Order: sequence, then structure tokens, then C-alpha cells
Amino acid sequence: MSVVDPTRRDPQASTSSDERSEEPTLAQLLDAPVGRHEPVRPAGGCMVAECTDERHPTLQGRVRVRFVDPAGREHESWVPTCHGLAVRIGDRVLMVQPANSDEWIVTGVIDGFAARPRVEPRPVAALELRPDEALHVVSSAGEPLIEISQQAGGPTVRLLRPDVRVELAGKLAISAEAIELEAVRGQVKIKASDDVVVQGEVVRLN
Repeated sequence: MSVVDPTRRDPQASTSSDERSEEPTLAQLLDAPVGRHEPVRPAGGCMVAECTDERHPTLQGRVRVRFVDPAGREHESWVPTCHGLAVRIGDRVLMVQPANSDEWIVTGVIDGFAARPRVEPRPVAALELRPDEALHVVSSAGEPLIEISQQAGGPTVRLLRPDVRVELAGKLAISAEAIELEAVRGQVKIKASDDVVVQGEVVRLN
């Protein structure tokens, strides 16, 4: 019969107890800061590409480009463009890939051979006028101020008050194929605080 000494410790049990004591407790795990693994992003750069299609089938602001990477591999894909940038087929464009994005972005046109179109404002409301109808703008008292109608020669804007003054803080520029100023009754006065410059191929007086 063997007698077990109660004062003698089992070395295996001691080792297991020490290992358990080294493990963090639940409270320690909750208090420990959470480590976040940041995804690896490609380094930013720029590339020259050629536009092969200027209209995406469903999305606005995207063009199809073809480019060759530094390894000599050719790529062709749809990429977004900067807002308001007009890109046409055959244009060489500059693409930039931000360091925090996986997508290339067209930021400019290097040599655009096609004519740049005028960006038309997007209408948000429309009012249809028949030939015998007019649009009136009135004051809070009901007095007519402005009338817009369709005449035989085109749209006509009439200021319905006898005396009208147009004021603005900046510069007033009027541009048209031809401009006619006519005083039905009375004089035409031009006043300036500086020089009055009249430029033209021929200036006719009377």
C-alpha cells in the first residue's frame, strides 16, 4: 500500500495551474484595446489613357478608357470622370488613382481634338405656352410687371411698367449675333464715369 504525502505537489498539476494563471481573464479581454486590421490599399498614381466610349449604357459621368500598365498589359474599363468634364472618343485623358481608392478617376483631357460641347443647364420645371397665351409676373398688389409670350418672330419679353431701371453690382454683358437698340420717342443717352470705347470694323454715325 502506498502512502501519498499531502505536502508533496504534483509537478503536472502545478504546470497546468501556472498556464491557466497566464491566460487573460474575461475582464482583461474586455478592457484591452481592439486591434484593427487595415486593408492593404494600392499606392496612388497617375496614368495616361485613351477614351474609347464616351457614353455609359446606364451611368452618367463614366467613360470607357484603354491604357497600358507599366508591365505592358493592356486594360480597358469604365471609369468615372470629374464633374463637368467633357470627354470625347479618341481623347487622351489623365487618370489618377487616389491612395485610398481602388478606382481610377479621369481628371482631365490632355489633347481633345473633338469640339467641346456647351454644357446645357438641366431644366427642373417647364411651362407650356400656346400662341395665344402669355405668362405674367405681378406684384403683391396685383400690378402686372413682366409678360412673356410667343410671337411670330420668337419669344418676347415685355416690361409692363412705364419706367424700368435695371441695377446690378457687377458687370453686365450682353451677347447675341446682332443687337439693335431703338428709341421710339426720345433720346438715347450713354453715360460713363470713364472712357467710352466703341470698336468695330466700321463705325458709322448718321
